[in-house]
Amino acid sequence: MRYVIIGNSAAAVGCITGIRKVDKENEIVVISYEDRCYSKPMIADVLIDYPDEKLLYRDKDFFEKNNVTQILGHKAIKINPESKVVILDSNEMVPYDKLLISTGGVPFVPPIPGREKEGVFTFTELGSAKKFKKYIEENGVEKVVVIGSGFIGLEVAYYLREIGKEVIVVELLHRVLGKALDKRGSEIVETMLREKGVQFIFNNTVEEILGEEKVSSVKLKSGEVLKTEAVVIAIGVRPNVELAETARIEVNRGIVTDNHLRTNVPDIYAAGDCIECIDITDGTRKNLPLFPLAFEQGLIAGLNMAGKEITYLGGLPLNSLKFLEKPVLNAGIVEPPDSTYEVLVNDKFEKRGYYRKAILKDGKLVGFVAIGEIDRVGILTNVIRQKIDVSNIKERLVSLDFGLVDLPEEWRKEKLKEDKTAYKDWRPVG
Repeated sequence: MRYVIIGNSAAAVGCITGIRKVDKENEIVVISYEDRCYSKPMIADVLIDYPDEKLLYRDKDFFEKNNVTQILGHKAIKINPESKVVILDSNEMVPYDKLLISTGGVPFVPPIPGREKEGVFTFTELGSAKKFKKYIEENGVEKVVVIGSGFIGLEVAYYLREIGKEVIVVELLHRVLGKALDKRGSEIVETMLREKGVQFIFNNTVEEILGEEKVSSVKLKSGEVLKTEAVVIAIGVRPNVELAETARIEVNRGIVTDNHLRTNVPDIYAAGDCIECIDITDGTRKNLPLFPLAFEQGLIAGLNMAGKEITYLGGLPLNSLKFLEKPVLNAGIVEPPDSTYEVLVNDKFEKRGYYRKAILKDGKLVGFVAIGEIDRVGILTNVIRQKIDVSNIKERLVSLDFGLVDLPEEWRKEKLKEDKTAYKDWRPVG
């Protein structure tokens, strides 16, 4: 048996972990065009000279101890499922018995005229982050325009302010984190970033990037021209499915897998930002590009590749902003889609520095927002995963001292120990 993994991030690490829980001996090969296994959520820290070794997600020891062969600096360009080989950009052919595709996401870059100019960057890989850092240092950049106010864009803007740069965030929607956070949460985050010195322009977008060879300014849809020496495009990511398509693997919003993370092509599995999966809060299939979910999916895929039959029950959307003065955490549904949902709020942000919100459907917690005080919110994620009835304690969900003692005794004794969706451990189905 030879296991091959394409990709070298959270899903790959999860897959290695899963395989080695079952199979200690057979060969594992990891292919990646990048040169290390790093934590993607931390790449903005490059801007403040965060040590490289602290950006690592797993070091060489992890791969050596797990007897993993790494092929780094080479890109997989094609999969031939008939001959069961992966073809690299060096023309080398890597044979596999079981294959995991964990190619992640690629930045979405709209067709903005001038996007090819020097000084335009995306920010989803360590290499691009380092190139941006080098560019602003070598060119004496003082003004930067960030397109997009999602998690990546805001983190980049924050750290640019940390190193004293002038930053303007241009956002098409009317508020920050418009698709990820509720309205009040967005207001709080925007206020904290404005206090940091970040400027915002809402309900607008960049129509053209101006300059000769290098960026000198951007033209907005409103007609306004902003002087800038660099542009960061942080609109979002889309599943990287190009390689999967070479093997005629089914693709929808991402690579389509069954509940064992298998694709429609025999012996090929997929996990991470490149797939679509079930959102456990509403039961719909969607792309959930989140680092912890990628590890979970990789783990389940690895177990199944090694011969177990473990069902992946879906993922819980979970986001955090921990670099701000007050931490921000949200999970699941944060805005009720209709009147059948119940909303509970505890907003003491101005007076005591915290904000709590819970969303319920049919007596069950389906989402929450926590800002300022996030102790014990991990209990809330378990409550969502377990789908337990919290009708009798719903008012406690937004209290700062909410804890395990508030939960039904039966759940505390049994459900917490048998959480089948957190994937802290594995068990065969049935």
